[in-house]
Order: sequence, then structure tokens, then C-alpha cells
Amino acid sequence: MFTLSMTNPSNEDPVSGEDAGDTAQNDALSGSLQLHGFESGLTGIGIGAIAQEIGLTKDTLRVWERRYGFPQPLRSPGGERLYPQEQVSKLRLVKRLLDAGHRPSKVLAQPVEQLQQLAQASGIGQDAPDVELDQMVALLRNGAYEDFRFGLLKRATRDGLERFVLDVAAPLSARVGNAWAAGTLQVYHEHLFSEALQVTLRSLMRPLSDAMRSRGGRPRVLLTTLSGEGHGLGILMAEAMLTLSECTCIQLGLQTPLHDIASAVTAHDIDIVALSFTSVLPAQVIGNVLTELRSMLPSHVRIWVGGSSPALRRKIHEGIDQLPGLTAIAESVAAWRSTAVLSPTGLPEQPQTAN
Repeated sequence: MFTLSMTNPSNEDPVSGEDAGDTAQNDALSGSLQLHGFESGLTGIGIGAIAQEIGLTKDTLRVWERRYGFPQPLRSPGGERLYPQEQVSKLRLVKRLLDAGHRPSKVLAQPVEQLQQLAQASGIGQDAPDVELDQMVALLRNGAYEDFRFGLLKRATRDGLERFVLDVAAPLSARVGNAWAAGTLQVYHEHLFSEALQVTLRSLMRPLSDAMRSRGGRPRVLLTTLSGEGHGLGILMAEAMLTLSECTCIQLGLQTPLHDIASAVTAHDIDIVALSFTSVLPAQVIGNVLTELRSMLPSHVRIWVGGSSPALRRKIHEGIDQLPGLTAIAESVAAWRSTAVLSPTGLPEQPQTAN
């Protein structure tokens, strides 16, 4: 649904058996993404930061280290794994190849140059031509942040909410993600981009959102992400498209525990729970958590999921609707309304699945 799972979609499980239980006592120290310097001169990125930002679990990294000889982290005086920047860049590329269906054993031993050729041949990380969007990425890369923000606001004012979401926000998010994966943008660039885009989208949405809340239109949609999914642009873009379809949206923010989602559904008389997934969470985790959430909600409450996670390429659960993109939202809302059975009070009861 939302253009914005770490998972290996092949049958080769990167972590299995005895390897999955291997832990490192000091790995918990590496939770923030930054370069660590020590008196010994060692620098690198901690394993917790790799897991959070790239979407490769700590166990996966440790297993690859032993099984395939890559990555090869340095060690701090306290025993913490530190990954040099060149290894981080390769891990980003490996992650994208795995998401496209390649096996760890086939890519980890390859040099970066061959991996780049493989990614190019597979069409991974290639952006559709758009000179204006390329210029905006260049502004971000070159530190012209105010010019970048002005460019966003100019396009938003010119295009309006729907065209801005579909023609600017979604493809620009993909471009920034591809540039980060290629190492041409840093994490702080991505954070600056995310903040600027959120401010622009919210300013565009606010008048319409306020009007919809006063009208009380249905369906009533609860938007959030699950624990471990810290990326929020996808769910914000989905909110914009839902608002344009005259839905009443209740935004919970990011990483909401399941019991809180269930409580909010009851408290706010929700018809649909909308969730967005990037490639951060493993496919098995996504499937298990969604199945659990489905069991916690009334049968008439739909669960809509979307995003870039490879886990969403397969059927997850009979009671969960997987939307292929932002443009599918309007049609899905119309289908929900057409299948909703109205009670004498005018509220929907037991709407059927709209696929």
C-alpha cells in the first residue's frame, strides 16, 4: 500500500540451528548509528546500528561472519563488533540483493564491483528518469537544505496533495533510499529528508484532515507501524491518500504494541487498521505478528498492509488485505464501502474482504 522485512526470500535461511543462539555480551552497547573512535584508533559502526538501519539482524551478521567469512568486523577494546564503512556499504548492497531473491552464499563472497553489476543487471536501485527529482537529491547531498525544503514546498503548492504524494514524495523517497544504499547519501541526509517531507505533507493534509474529523466519514482508519518498524513516511503517505478518499484517519505514530492497537480500535470505533512495512522486519516476524493481531481484532475490522517489504509479496493471512501501492487505496476504500452492510444506525457491520 505504502511505497515505503528484512527477509531472505529464497529458501536459504541465513540463520539456523546452533548459530541462531550465538550472542555477544557487548553487542547491546552498539545501539546508535555513529562512528565510534577509541584510543586504539579503531573506527566503525556498531552491530546494533547495522541491525536497525540496514535491516540485517545481529544473529544474521554473526552467522555470515562464521559461515561465509564476511563481514569481518574489528573489535573495540571492550570486545564490541565494529564494522568499517566499506563493509557497511557492501552490506547495504547485499541486503538489497537478498530482498530481490538472491542467496547469501551467492553474493557474500563476491567483490563489491561484481555485486554492483549484478544489481544493475537485476534492475535493483534504478530510478525512473526525472531531472527535477535528481536535482532535489543533489541539493540534499550538497548540504543545500533550505533550498531543498523550498523545492519541496514549491512542488507541493504547485501540484496539490495527490500529485505531490504520487509524483514527488513516493519516487523521491525511493531515490533517497537508493542513494543511501549506494553510499552517496549518509544517514543524516536521510533524516533531514524525512523531516522535511513530513512537515510538507502534514501542512498539506491539515485542512482536509481537520474537515474530515468534523464530518465523521467512514471508514475510520487507524494508522501505525508495528514494534521494530521505525520508518514512518510510508504510513504518512497512505494517510494522505486515505484522507483524499474521505476516510477519517486516526494516526497513532510508529511502533505501537499490539495490545495498544487493539485497545485503540475499540476506543475509536475503527473499521480498518492500516500498517506499513519496509524491509527492516524479518518476513517470519511480520507474518506471525499480523496473524496475532488478526486474532485480537473483531472480524469486521479489516487489516490493510503495504510497503516495500518482500514479506508482502506472498499471501500472509486470509483476513489481511495486501495493497500493492498508494494508487490502490482509493479503489480499496470504494470496495470497502460497496461491501459494507449498513445497520439501522448507518454504521458498517461485518464488511466482506475487499481484495
